Amino acid sequence: MSKKTCLRALLMFGCLLVSVSGWAQMAPLEAMNMAGLQRTLGQIVAKDYMMIGSDVKVDNAMRQREESLALFEDHHAKLKSAAPNDEVRAALADVEKTWGEYRPLVSANPDKKQAVAVLAKAEVLVKQCQQVTDLFEKANGDAASHSINRSGWNRVLTQRTALFYMARAWGVAAPDLDAQFEASVQEFGAIMKELMATEAPSPEIAEALRKTDAKWQFAAKAFASEGFVPTIVAVNADSMFRQLNEMTRLYAGLKGDQL
Repeated sequence: MSKKTCLRALLMFGCLLVSVSGWAQMAPLEAMNMAGLQRTLGQIVAKDYMMIGSDVKVDNAMRQREESLALFEDHHAKLKSAAPNDEVRAALADVEKTWGEYRPLVSANPDKKQAVAVLAKAEVLVKQCQQVTDLFEKANGDAASHSINRSGWNRVLTQRTALFYMARAWGVAAPDLDAQFEASVQEFGAIMKELMATEAPSPEIAEALRKTDAKWQFAAKAFASEGFVPTIVAVNADSMFRQLNEMTRLYAGLKGDQL
């Protein structure tokens, strides 16, 4: 499989959990996974904006940005249909409003000065998407949903750490950028320790955790490098993303009594 094909497969994975019988009848864990994925997609497009602006893997970043924008909108429509209550519908309305402001910013030709606004709006969006995800977890009320939410947040952090790293490498003058990067790195490590300290509910999840931890150790070395290595960070971030997505998918496929 070519790198381009792998990239396309990476961005289309969210559609795989949707029942072929119709997305309006999504199972609760399918909707939970999709809601969590929205957090990641919002960070991906901002990361790609920074990569394009700083001339890092531009062709791949442009393609990924376009596909992620389309996937976010496709999933948002499906989540609106699958919303279990008015509280979720109201939270999705907030996301939709912010997305209407965010999309033109992140779709434009990258500009270093405008990158500050992209980062700020990306932060609003990821918090609103987290609220939606938390509300789906609350509505489901099971252990599997919590695991999807938690492991899915590390899926977000693969792109969030890369986003802040790319912005720093590009020289974006955003307030607290270094602190945000360091906080994301620390949070990823903490969640990995939490997940690995809990007995994995299946051998497949245990193996996915092991592989992700190995990739994270490699990423930590890249982050600690004296000079910026954005290409290495970008490739490893997407590799960890694929691994964590597989793990989250496995959680979504489990019954509640298996956790």
